[in-house]
Formats: sequence, structure tokens, C-alpha cells
Amino acid sequence: MRPTTFDCRGSPADARARLEAVIDRRPWDAPGLDGWIRGESVVLYYRDAARYRALFRPTFVGRFRERDGRTVLDGRFRMTWFARVLLPVWLAPAIVCLVVALAPTRLEPRATALRVGLALLGALLGVLAFGRFALEWWGRPGDVGAISAAIRTAVAP
Repeated sequence: MRPTTFDCRGSPADARARLEAVIDRRPWDAPGLDGWIRGESVVLYYRDAARYRALFRPTFVGRFRERDGRTVLDGRFRMTWFARVLLPVWLAPAIVCLVVALAPTRLEPRATALRVGLALLGALLGVLAFGRFALEWWGRPGDVGAISAAIRTAVAP
């Protein structure tokens, strides 16, 4: 996704403190902005009514910077590195099933039903894996907007 910049009021330390206050103010079981801030680095995501962190949903990853005498929060919406590493793990079983199902064999009698079942399983697993890829690019409707609105409310001038 493309880079995003949020203008902040005051110094980077002030903006960080305001953003931390928004994160800390949210009860653990309520929907809202969540994440962590370490030094200048910021990782923010929206925890919805399900009350859990959906790993493959858009996450804002950024950093506080001084630019032209003002403080900004620069970053982009993406999946975390851990989620990106897990994507091939989702895709590998689909590839294995499809290769085994489509590979020529000399076994007699031919297990056509088993091969068709493996091909269908591979296709299903592939669709699920690519669905996870799609969540990185599109996310659920409103995810990016909800995170952006919460960040603007916390750090806006």
C-alpha cells in the first residue's frame, strides 16, 4: 500500500504520549485502536467487536519524524512481517495437493476419485491462501478508515 502521513500537534514526544493515551484508555474487551509504540516506531491496528487481533488485517506501521519544523507520523498500511511469513505456509499445502493429484502415476488400479479429491482439496486450500493475500491489499471494509480516523483524532493539530 502507498505511504501515509499524519500531521501531529507538538513535538514527537507529545504526539507519542497522546497516541499511547488513546491505546491505554481502551478497555481490553472493547473495540478500538490498539497496538504498541517503541521509541519512534508505531504499530497500530483496529481491534473490532470480535475482541481479538486478526493477524492478516491491515496494520499501520510507521514512525514519528520531524519534517520542515513540524512533527509527522509517516508509515503505511500493511500486514505485519509475521503475517507475511505465514502466507507461504498457507499456500504450501495447496501446491502439494495439486502436484500429487496432477502428477502422472503408473499405479494400478488408477485411483481417480482420490486424485480428484486431492485436486479439489488443493484448489480449496489455494483459494483460502489467496483470500489471505487479498486481505493484505483490500482488508475488510473500513479497517484503514477506522485506524486513520483514530490516529487523526489522537495526534491531529
